[in-house]
Amino acid sequence: MKKLIVTFLFSAFVFYSYSQWTWSNPTPFGYHLSDVSFPELNTGYVVGHQGTILKTTDGGINWNLMPSGTTRNLEMVWFTNTETGFVTSDSGFIMKTTDGGVTWQELQSGTTEEFNDIYFYNETLGFIAGMHGQLLRTKDGGETWQRAFIDIYSNVYSVHFVNENIGYAAASMRTVYKTIDGGDTWSSTSGDPYLNLRSIFFLDAFNGYVAGSDNFMMKTTNGGFSWTHFQSNRPIQQMQFTNELTGYALSYDELVKTTDGGTTWNPVGMAGVNTYFFANGTNVFGVGSFGKLFKSVDEGVTCINYDSSVTDDNLEDVHFPDENTGYIVSQYDVSNGLRYGKVLKTTDAGETWQITADGNFGRLTSVYFTDVNTGYMLGGYGKIYKTTDGGILWDTLVNNYDSYLNEIVFVNPNTGFIAEESANGAILKTSDAGLTWTTVYENGGAVRGIHFVDENTGFAILSNSILKTTNGGADWNETHLNNEGLLLDVFFVNQNVGYVCGFMGDFYKTSDGGETWNNLSYPLTWTFMNMFFVDETTGYMSGSLGTFFQTNNGGVTWTSIDSPVLGSTTLWFTDDLTGYAVGSNGTILKTTNGGQVFSESYMLPESGFNLFPNPSNSTITINSDDNTNNIPANISVFNCNGMLVMKARNLSMPVQIDISNLTTGIYLLRIETANSTETRKLVKM
Repeated sequence: MKKLIVTFLFSAFVFYSYSQWTWSNPTPFGYHLSDVSFPELNTGYVVGHQGTILKTTDGGINWNLMPSGTTRNLEMVWFTNTETGFVTSDSGFIMKTTDGGVTWQELQSGTTEEFNDIYFYNETLGFIAGMHGQLLRTKDGGETWQRAFIDIYSNVYSVHFVNENIGYAAASMRTVYKTIDGGDTWSSTSGDPYLNLRSIFFLDAFNGYVAGSDNFMMKTTNGGFSWTHFQSNRPIQQMQFTNELTGYALSYDELVKTTDGGTTWNPVGMAGVNTYFFANGTNVFGVGSFGKLFKSVDEGVTCINYDSSVTDDNLEDVHFPDENTGYIVSQYDVSNGLRYGKVLKTTDAGETWQITADGNFGRLTSVYFTDVNTGYMLGGYGKIYKTTDGGILWDTLVNNYDSYLNEIVFVNPNTGFIAEESANGAILKTSDAGLTWTTVYENGGAVRGIHFVDENTGFAILSNSILKTTNGGADWNETHLNNEGLLLDVFFVNQNVGYVCGFMGDFYKTSDGGETWNNLSYPLTWTFMNMFFVDETTGYMSGSLGTFFQTNNGGVTWTSIDSPVLGSTTLWFTDDLTGYAVGSNGTILKTTNGGQVFSESYMLPESGFNLFPNPSNSTITINSDDNTNNIPANISVFNCNGMLVMKARNLSMPVQIDISNLTTGIYLLRIETANSTETRKLVKM
C-alpha cells in the first residue's frame, strides 16, 4: 500500500494544501461536496472534489480542511469510528485513515470500475457496490478486497446488512441480491431488465424496502422471499426507515419523508443537497455543490446553512482600479425569461462582495475601471456600458453594435480600446471617454485579446498572429506564428517582454517587443485562456477544465495548481503578492502571498502509452510502452470544448478505438488505469 502522509493541517479553508489561495466567494469555501459521514454526534467528515476532506469535532459548527494527499474527486465516505474511515473516488480508488484523517493509505481495490455505494457493518466487515458486477467485500478493515461472484452485467447500486451474515444489495435489471453467509455467496431474484434498483434498506432480517427508477418501489416482510410492488409519488434514492411506516430519502436534491411506508414522500425543508446523513434520530447533515453545508436538529424541518454566497453565476472578468476596490462581471443568467448579467463590487480587498447592478445587460464579457468610480463593461453582443458612480448606475453608450465585443482596456481616463471578436474582426478606439468609438483596425479575422503597456504601444491577437501598434492604434503591424491552435490571450509586462497563449498548450514569449517570438508551447492538452504576469518571470495562466498554472522563470517551467474552478478562470493581481481568480459558479479566490506553491514544477512526464496512428481517420491503437498486455483501462475522448464525445470502460491493453464517426479536428484522449491517468492529443483527419 502507498501511504500518503501530509504534515500540514490548515484550519483556514484553502483549496490545496500547498497553495495559499483562500475563498472570497462562496464563504467559507466553495468545494463541490459529495458525501458526509458522522460516526458520532459531534465528529463528522465531508468529502468532495479536488481531494477535499473536511472534519468537524463540534457537531458541524466549525470545519477544518484535512490533508488528503490527492486531488481526485472524492465521491463517498464512511467512518466506522471517529478515527477510522474510508473514502472513494472514480476508477476503483479507495483510501483509509486510522488517525482521524491526518494520514491516509491508498488501498488496492483490484478494479477500475465506478463505485456507487460504500457500507460497513462494523470495523472489519465492509462492502462496496459498483458498476459491471462490482460487489467488493473486505473482512479485514479494508486491507484486502475480494469481488463477489455475481452477474458482470449487473450494476450494483446499494448495499445494506441487518447482521454479520444477512445482507442485501440492489442492482440493475430489478435484481435484489441476498447473502446469508456474510457475503461468501449471493443469490438473486431477477425481474424487469429495464428497471434499475437504486436504494435498499432493511429494518430487520424480514422487513425491507427497495427503491428503483420510474418511482418504482418494492417491500418485503419475509426476508426477500416475496415482494410487493408499488409506485411512490417521486423518484427515491438513499432511503432509510425508522419503522415500517416512517422513512427518509433523497429525491432530486431534497430530503423527503414518508409516513405511509413509502407510497407518499414529502419535502421536509432541506434542499439543494447531494446527500444527507443522520448523526442520530433528529440531527441530520446535508451537503451539496459549491460548498453547501446544512445542519438540522429537527429531522430536516429547519436548517442552519453554514455557507454564504453573493452569487453562483459564472464570473467572466475581474478588474481592480486600486488595491481595495475591485469589480467582477458575470455571464447572463435566466430569471423569469429575462437575460441579465451582474456586477459585483468589493471595497475591502475581497473580504466582502456586493451586487451593485443586475439588469438586462446580456452576457457581460469584460470590465475595466479607470478609477474607483468610473468604469466600462461590455455586453458581448454589441453593447458598451459606462458608470461614474462606482457601478450602481450604468449608461448604455452603444446598444446595437453588430458584433461580439470581447475585451476592453483603457490607457488613460479618455482613451480606450475594444477587441471585436467576429468574422471580420476589428479594434475600436475612443478618445473621449467612451462617447464615440471609431474602427482603427479591421481585417478578416477575429480579434480575441488586446493589451497596452502605455498610451502608444499595444498588442492584439488574431487566431494565428499578433498585431502591434506604436502610435496609439493608428497603424498595426502583423506577425504570424506557426501555432497549432487558436491564440486566446496576450499579456505584456513592459514594452519588450510579453506572452501569448491559446489552444492545445500554445505558449509564446517575446523579449524584443514582439519582433521575434520563442515557442515555449508544451505538449499539454489543455486550452490556455487567460494570463497575468506580475513581473518578467512570475506569472499565472488558467485554462479550460479548471487548469491553473504558475511560473517563476518566465514560462520555462510551470507549477500545476489544483483549482476548484470547473471551467476557465480569469486572473488579476493588484501587486506582486495579492491576486484574485474568478470563474464558474460564483468562485472568487484570493492570494496574499503570490500563490506560494511548494509542489514540484510541472513538466510533462514521459508517456507510459503509445497512441498510433495519430493523426488518424478511422481506428487508433493504444498500448503501453513496455508492451504489457491485459492492463485494464478506461478511455475517454473530449472535444476542444471539453465535452465528452466517446467513452469506453474496462478495456484491456492493447486497445483499438474507432474514431471514424468523429468530426475532423483536435481531441483530448484520457487513459485511466489503476496506477495512472494520462491525457494525450488526438487528431482526427
